[in-house]
Amino acid sequence: MKFSKSILPLFACFIVFISVRIVPYLFSSVPTGYDAGLYLYLLKQYDNLPILSFGGLTPWLIAQFPPGIALAGRVFTYFVPPETLLVPFLVLLSVLLFAAVYLLARRFWGRDAALWSAIFLSASALQFREWWYYYAKQIAASSMLLLAFYLFAGGSYWALPFTIAIAYTHQPACIVLIAAIAAGLLFDKRKRRYYLTVGVVTAIAAAFYYIPTFSINVAPLLSPVVRSLVPKSAGGTMFTPSGTFYDWLPALLLVLPYIPFAVVGFIRDKEKRDHAPLIGGLVATLVIVILGLFLSRRFIVFADMFLILYAGWGVAYIVKTYGKRRFVRQLLLLYTAFLLVFIVSYVVKTGSAPITEDELAEISLLRQTEPDSYVLVTDNEYMPWVYGWSDRRTIAPGYGQYDTFWTIPEWHAFWEIGDRILEHELLLKLPKPLYIYAGDHQRQYVFDLTGECFTRINWRTYKFTCEK
Repeated sequence: MKFSKSILPLFACFIVFISVRIVPYLFSSVPTGYDAGLYLYLLKQYDNLPILSFGGLTPWLIAQFPPGIALAGRVFTYFVPPETLLVPFLVLLSVLLFAAVYLLARRFWGRDAALWSAIFLSASALQFREWWYYYAKQIAASSMLLLAFYLFAGGSYWALPFTIAIAYTHQPACIVLIAAIAAGLLFDKRKRRYYLTVGVVTAIAAAFYYIPTFSINVAPLLSPVVRSLVPKSAGGTMFTPSGTFYDWLPALLLVLPYIPFAVVGFIRDKEKRDHAPLIGGLVATLVIVILGLFLSRRFIVFADMFLILYAGWGVAYIVKTYGKRRFVRQLLLLYTAFLLVFIVSYVVKTGSAPITEDELAEISLLRQTEPDSYVLVTDNEYMPWVYGWSDRRTIAPGYGQYDTFWTIPEWHAFWEIGDRILEHELLLKLPKPLYIYAGDHQRQYVFDLTGECFTRINWRTYKFTCEK
């Protein structure tokens, strides 16, 4: 089977790609994923500052969000309110990723490989899950990474804006970029000066941001990164996956529909020297995932992206070699239908928002409380939502700029011991006015929110009123 050279197959693929991401919003207005509320909090805080005043944000926000993604969002909030922007912003980044995958595959292997890579991207459960989590930084950095590879192939220094943008957008993507440039230096002798120049200029540009913010953005990562390189027997954490995403085994099962074609594509890639950055990125991400290094789960999405590219070439090679046989064309048609059923089934099963519209509406009502009030979130699962939609200071376990009042043992004592006197003493440590939000889906804790010190404001919201 050979795809028509018309734009229609690509357009149909793009419609599927966008549709599966929009489907969850047909049934709920609640943004999917864990990070949406944190991005909304960033957009709201930055919206109160001049566009070039990123340094005016709190150190905690600067540590969470490099300036690249923050600046992009800030530009859009000139025209669209942060809450309205939240989903369209992620759609725009995803469209950029779709275009980057298609363009890179087409440059490396031609139109048919590019179309198949786009099909696999649309059918990838892992790429959808990245969308579901609202990993905007990673989607943006992935797009820029592939566009940089596209320009690497021609030795163009227009790659520099993309490599520098990666450094200012997503730190894990910087690791992939370093591996890609290193592979180019090692294996593409013709362009060693080019890769060296790109690497040095990117490093110098990145230094302008990371040196002044070293204590916030780099120093906290050094210890966990080093420990992840040390085996457990020597006191390290190697082979201990970290980061919020699938473990490698469930991820492997989800890429099974196209991983055989990725193997074929890799083996049949005759331009490995020219494609050294892509190979370097793939090898680096696989090593990180297999060894369970720091944030290894988050690198699974990068590995999947590279496999998608090779899978596209693998199918295109099979079509080119055996496509004249009728049964091969029929099998590929059935396979395409299977991919469509696979991703639709996955989205239907896993694509719903983690909280209900009623819960989010109640969190939004916290805006009606005193402007200087605090909200205690009793379960971290609700932390991003309260951060983004309450417009109040959020006290959450082990996370955020206001988690300064209780130690970790005190959090566990509040959750698990069931000592009402101790719970009362702990709550007295917190600043006032103090509201407590206890969502429907939080874990089963033993703390008590009844008694004369608690006023029920809404179904899940309480106010702590005692002063002693």
